[in-house]
Amino acid sequence: MLSRLLQWIDAARPDTGLVTTARIRAQHVAGLAGLVLGIPYAIFFQVFGVRWSVPVMGTIALLVVAGVFVFTRRGQMRVGGWVTSWCTLGFISLALIARGGMYSNAAAWLLVAPVFGTFLGGPRLGVATAGATAITFVLVWLAPELGLALPPPLPAEVLRWMPLVDYPLIALLFGGMLAVQADLWARAEREALDAAHARYIFLATMSHEIRTPLNGVLGLTELLLDTPMSAEQRELASTIQRSGSLLRSVLDDVLDYSKIDSGHLEADVLVVDVQTLCGDVVRLWEGTARERGLSLVVVVESGAPRSVMIDGNKLRQIVGNLVSNALKFTPRGSVRVELAADPQRLTVRVKDSGIGMSAAQLERIFEPFVQGDHSTTRRFGGTGLGLSICRRLARFLGGDISVESAPEAGSTFVVSLPLVPATEPAPAQATTEDDAAALRGHSVLVAEDNPVNQLVIRRLLERHGLEVRLAGDGDECVRAWQAGPPDLILMDCQMPTCDGYEATRRIRSEGGSVPIIALTANAMAGDRARCLEAGMNDHLGKPVEPQLLTRMLRAWIR
Repeated sequence: MLSRLLQWIDAARPDTGLVTTARIRAQHVAGLAGLVLGIPYAIFFQVFGVRWSVPVMGTIALLVVAGVFVFTRRGQMRVGGWVTSWCTLGFISLALIARGGMYSNAAAWLLVAPVFGTFLGGPRLGVATAGATAITFVLVWLAPELGLALPPPLPAEVLRWMPLVDYPLIALLFGGMLAVQADLWARAEREALDAAHARYIFLATMSHEIRTPLNGVLGLTELLLDTPMSAEQRELASTIQRSGSLLRSVLDDVLDYSKIDSGHLEADVLVVDVQTLCGDVVRLWEGTARERGLSLVVVVESGAPRSVMIDGNKLRQIVGNLVSNALKFTPRGSVRVELAADPQRLTVRVKDSGIGMSAAQLERIFEPFVQGDHSTTRRFGGTGLGLSICRRLARFLGGDISVESAPEAGSTFVVSLPLVPATEPAPAQATTEDDAAALRGHSVLVAEDNPVNQLVIRRLLERHGLEVRLAGDGDECVRAWQAGPPDLILMDCQMPTCDGYEATRRIRSEGGSVPIIALTANAMAGDRARCLEAGMNDHLGKPVEPQLLTRMLRAWIR
């Protein structure tokens, strides 16, 4: 019976929105309450001497029903909600007067009105009803003081037993209201989970499909720049590389924001040489600064530590984002990275002499998908995620980020993080000559089905003097390992016939202890954990960065 009633109620819905459905159902419950409770209450008061109760309170009860059946079922839910809510408040106020004013238990009914308003029309109607309820309280309270004669209340012996009627009815009314909404809440939860899952699958698929060809574009451009070329050819190739790197940074920003938003960040705290880290970031952007005619320097203030305990990758991402932003918005002058510290805090300042920001822009600059204004996006591009990610990463590390700026006076971003001095120095970075000597002569098996990516990774590995074998899928990779174990396997995850996860499990089940590194376009939250669970030793995302590849090779080839 209840399901049939709900089907009839939902038939008034003008669209498929769950919020609209919930409000329509609440309005119908209120209309039903107006019929079932309102008119009997009016008759009850009439019997005990309240002469105006039936005509006045009965009329209001009928207006509640009219608010539902005239407005709601004609598609005007907002009007129906307001009519129903205000008529309900009026009915309860009259009942309060008839039962003795503020000193009767009818005051409990009056508190129902704001909740009804929220159910019937949303938060704004709830707030408006709450304000009207407060005014009603005050007027009824002050009526004797103002000389206003209230109608005589019900007899005391009747009022004594009214709580036994009121409070159970209030509980049943709210129980009915919640009961008709319960399936909507469950449906809303399912739809939210399904939408989140669909959004994750879409983002993962698009990320993989973009990263795979982008690996070929950036990898082949890197190899092309190592060959003899004319000045014009080198300029064109460099432009391709910068454009591809910009596309990768946009993709990384979206994925980083997704990881942060879903709570999948993990801290990797190690001993880090922060002075070298800041210097590496500056060197990474020196070419861009030189092309724009800007000065880019790092300044280490006295007292700044060298080795600290921190998540170096996240600190590098924060500083790199800030330097990239500073260069983007600085048409002339300089960008400075300053490293300082006191006994409790490590501070990194990124100062520029760029276009600066107004006070209004500063209030919104750390919001996701927000830039200074629409013209900023048109002139400089970007997703508007970089600074939001920086702030979230800084807070994840236990610190924060702030900014000082004025129009045409440049900007200064200040990153403040907890200082945890390291008890031992950070490991020294290997030189290019060290890398070449350590890797030369070792063998690497590459499992990769894409011919372009095969070419890229083979040429990058051969630059280090490594012996490279290629496998087109997981089965071929397992057979190649059985024929002669290499010093390291670079394993793609998505391949035909047998994917990288299954190939790794087969190698491990046969006793293989060779280091296996995932080299994959799967870069979503959880992909690294899935690789490690399958038996791989580490994870390297595409498009592959030559420096990170070299670092990974040095870490795992013995």
